[in-house]
Amino acid sequence: MSLAPGSGYEPLENGHADYADLAKLERDLLSAVGGMQLFEEKLRSFFRSAIDEVIDTARTGRYFLSDLEKTEKTYLGTKFEILLRDWLQVPKGVLLDLKIGGQEVDVKSTTGGGHGWMIPPEAIGQLCILLRVNEVASTCAVGLVRARPEYLRQGANRDAKTGLSAAGRAHIWWLTLDFPYTPNFWTLIDEQLRHRIMKPRGGTERLAVLFENCLGVPVSRVLIASIAAQDDFMKRIRRNGGARDVLAPKGIAILYSENDRDLMVRFGLPVGAREFISYRPKNEAEAALLRGAGHID
Repeated sequence: MSLAPGSGYEPLENGHADYADLAKLERDLLSAVGGMQLFEEKLRSFFRSAIDEVIDTARTGRYFLSDLEKTEKTYLGTKFEILLRDWLQVPKGVLLDLKIGGQEVDVKSTTGGGHGWMIPPEAIGQLCILLRVNEVASTCAVGLVRARPEYLRQGANRDAKTGLSAAGRAHIWWLTLDFPYTPNFWTLIDEQLRHRIMKPRGGTERLAVLFENCLGVPVSRVLIASIAAQDDFMKRIRRNGGARDVLAPKGIAILYSENDRDLMVRFGLPVGAREFISYRPKNEAEAALLRGAGHID
């Protein structure tokens, strides 16, 4: 099953030594996530949520990946692995990170935007899922490979880990390359607006300022929790006292991908799992749809 044209889908050629194994892994992975369309939608928010959780704006006052300590950046790889296993709803393997389609698979990631996947001894010769994140460009890549010894660099580090050689990288089956994921919200606004959003003491007021001033910008559920900075952060968005009550009279809707996916698609908005986006209707027909759904007054 291939991804949409232009998404960076680059499978290996039929006849490649790894073709059958990687084709099966692709089928198992896409089957676990519900198909290509849901894979792409989830991928838009997958890395964003993981990174935002580690940045932890609410408790640390930090906003960017560059603010993290070195150990936290290293932990991101473990975070991606845990969230991927949960996304696929598959168990942890005995020797490797997860088990899918009856076979164990290791998960390797790099946040440098390059090819820094480190392959441990137990993964040599095994199937691997490769994740690559470029937070500056807000693009990611997902690849599949069998880490054959002949694909690896000569030599290893103190942990006996090594990486794919330049020639070895030609044997990666790319599910997607340079795929745009939801960018860090704080990189999309200037410092003045950031201060305006974070200035009010109440979570409802903060979220109202955010959504009124950032129409059409996807916002992760994790970021909502950070900005609201309250245990029941979802209450700060809902009707009956939340930000929707502030913005609905102004004709601004706050849509949530888990409940309003059809409306988001109809309006041509980006859809990412567990993301919010504010929208002002462009015409009366759109306004009627939003009124009918209870999003605006």
